Amino acid sequence: MNKLANRIFKKISSYFKVGCWTLDIQKLIFLTFISLFPVITVAQTQDNLPSPRGAFLRSLVVPGWGHYYTDKTDWNRGKYHLAGEAVLVLTYFGLDIRANRLENDFYTLALSKAGADLSEKSRDYLIAIGNYDNLREYNDAQLRARNWNSIYPDTPEYRWSWESSAQRSQYQDAREQVDRNRGQLPTLISLMVVNRLVSGISAFIKARDMGKNLPEASFSYVNQFGQQGVTANLRFNF
Repeated sequence: MNKLANRIFKKISSYFKVGCWTLDIQKLIFLTFISLFPVITVAQTQDNLPSPRGAFLRSLVVPGWGHYYTDKTDWNRGKYHLAGEAVLVLTYFGLDIRANRLENDFYTLALSKAGADLSEKSRDYLIAIGNYDNLREYNDAQLRARNWNSIYPDTPEYRWSWESSAQRSQYQDAREQVDRNRGQLPTLISLMVVNRLVSGISAFIKARDMGKNLPEASFSYVNQFGQQGVTANLRFNF
């Protein structure tokens, strides 16, 4: 830009006499063109700049996308957000798949070794089966504690009886692992949201700062003393 300004001023000085600012039609056309050229160039550069809003929204969809959109040659910060998102997503689905597998295992174990059908049963019922060997033992404990509302009817759909305490412990361990795995899923979702927001804000700031660093150029036919002449202004932001 400095070389362009020097060429412009040399061209201007060749058209003017020292101390006498005379203009003819050709010089006026030439000056009009060169005064508009830097402004047009800057405007076109601004139009090609990434939109801060666009960078933010892209990172909300895929962390790191906003950084890549802003500057494809330097988006290392975006790579970290993208890698973090990949780890969180894989961890989420890994825990969910493992929880489903363990749930199927203890459902099968309860049906085959205790005669209990867990389909459409409440969480309290699933916990009770892991804590007591059979329905009669469970109801007796609730009667002693006067938990009248927790008693289950002595019908085939609610009865269970474990063949051994070891099998009941195996069931209980699997059920608790399912609870632990699924208990981590909301935390992972929260981390994904935070990762997207941080990535979006970072991409927004980067795109905004790129617009601030553009050089500004302007020409005027009246100099700083209010006299007729040509004044060129160039400003760089760092």
